[in-house]
Amino acid sequence: MIPLREQEFLREKFSRELVRRVRIDFFTQKETSLLVPGRQPCQYCKPTGQMLQELAALTDGISLRQHIFEEDREAVAQYQVERIPAIVLHGGDGRWLKYYGLPGGYEFVTLVEAIVDISRGISYLSGETRKRLRKLKDDVRIQVFVTPACPHCPQMARLVYQVALESPRIRAEVIEAEEFPELSQRHQVRTVPTTIIDDKTRFAGAVTDDVLVDVIERVVQPAPLTEATAAPETGPVTPISQPGATPAAGKIILP
Repeated sequence: MIPLREQEFLREKFSRELVRRVRIDFFTQKETSLLVPGRQPCQYCKPTGQMLQELAALTDGISLRQHIFEEDREAVAQYQVERIPAIVLHGGDGRWLKYYGLPGGYEFVTLVEAIVDISRGISYLSGETRKRLRKLKDDVRIQVFVTPACPHCPQMARLVYQVALESPRIRAEVIEAEEFPELSQRHQVRTVPTTIIDDKTRFAGAVTDDVLVDVIERVVQPAPLTEATAAPETGPVTPISQPGATPAAGKIILP
């Protein structure tokens, strides 16, 4: 699935940049030729698993463990996995990052950089941002909706992962919007990247780390935060496909 030329690039990148071993927990569906009533087939589970197997084969610094979503309820509950395919990345400090969907196109960059970042266990955030994140007293869930064709999405996805690496209070989820149309419609996601914080506020486009922390801090305050008062200045966005369209992972794009 990953072209040989890109595999060589990644092999060298991981050899050079991985510091600690990274474990990937992959949540998928049991393959069967039978039609099970009430069970929706997972269209992207098989290619996602294949991609992860190829990545793990490139370095001893990545281990891969597969879980059947319907059967491994303990792991599902532990990592709060709500849908498949799901990818959970683990570093050496107990932190973990979550990705829902097949990370193709530009989102392959998100996956690769997340593996490197969690291996290093440190972020590129400014000292002031890290200081502010350490003061958070409430848990915060941040969801970033992305698509493989969006060149602006990896910037926002990586930023949310970075703040999650800095604060155990942050639960970061990157979601491939076109693979989960019902979820995207429920949250009224029409362009990407769209970031939703604790289901209380949202904004479209990428922001800087200080702006993101501004919004997080206001969300956790007792007074409710409205979209109108919270909307920060953001970068460009990309429209997502219409509901019912078949998402296309596109070619793998390397960092």
